Amino acid sequence: MKKIHLLIFIVIFQSFFLKEVLAQVADTSFSTLRHQIGFNITETLRFFERSENDIYEIYYRYKLNKKTALRTGLNYNLDTSGQGRLVIEAKFGIDTITKDYDRWKVYAGADITGGFEKFESNDRKNISAGLNPFLGIIFYVNKFFSISTEPGLALTIKHFNQPSSFNPNNKETWIEMEIINVGQLIVGLHF
Repeated sequence: MKKIHLLIFIVIFQSFFLKEVLAQVADTSFSTLRHQIGFNITETLRFFERSENDIYEIYYRYKLNKKTALRTGLNYNLDTSGQGRLVIEAKFGIDTITKDYDRWKVYAGADITGGFEKFESNDRKNISAGLNPFLGIIFYVNKFFSISTEPGLALTIKHFNQPSSFNPNNKETWIEMEIINVGQLIVGLHF
């Protein structure tokens, strides 16, 4: 039985790791693949905590050329504790590589965002739209796997409506500006 496990380990090692090492000798460019799916690992790790808050963030990038990529993302946040809050946000944008250091790349870009937020406890609904310029750093572990972060600035216009309220001021619109995504880590899978 131990020989079978050893044989399986050798086959897996050879097919995944050795192939990648030899492929890197032939092609040292780490950003040649056009598609990337990314997950906010900072929020995903909270899945293992005991929490009544489910947060999922997923990103997709499509490279137009070696420097420029189109991007989109979706954020889903369901908090069943307290006020019963649901947040759904989407973003669309573009980024471009400003510095290329082989495995390390620095990029900048902007996203146009839109979102919806609903509170079950008081029937409050928020709608938002904004522009998020950012500066990102990506590290390619290998050709198919990367880790990145992209802190930015969010300029957002928000509107809330609370139809069940008797308050004559149950609607309001305001503008917010905040620093976002500090400490965020995105794990990327490239194909």
